[in-house]
Amino acid sequence: MKTLYTTIVILFIAFSFSAKKISFQETVHTLVATYVGATENHDYKFIDDNNQEYLFYNLARRVIFEKEDDSKINKSFILTWKNKLVDEYDSKGQKTGAKITVKTILSIKTKK
Repeated sequence: MKTLYTTIVILFIAFSFSAKKISFQETVHTLVATYVGATENHDYKFIDDNNQEYLFYNLARRVIFEKEDDSKINKSFILTWKNKLVDEYDSKGQKTGAKITVKTILSIKTKK
C-alpha cells in the first residue's frame, strides 16, 4: 500500500510540472509594433508604442519576412508570437547543454 501511495504522489508531481511547462510554451501573444531592423545577433527588433523593445529569435516555418529588407524598416506590423525553449550554444558553436527561452514569430501582417 505504501508503494502505491508513493507512486501516485510521484506521478501527481510529475504531471504538475509538465502541465506548467506546456502552458508556458503554448501561450500565444499579440503585438502591434514598428520594425527597426536586425540586431548584431541577427534578431528581429521591434518597438511598440510605449518604446518597449521586443527581440525575436526566429520565425515559424510558414512565415516569410526578410529581416534585411530596408523597405520594412519603420513600418508597423501586427505580430503573434510565443516563447520557445531552444538549445544554447557557446562561441564555438557547440551546445552547452542548457536551454534558453526565446521569442518566435508565428505570424506577421502589415498594419493598415
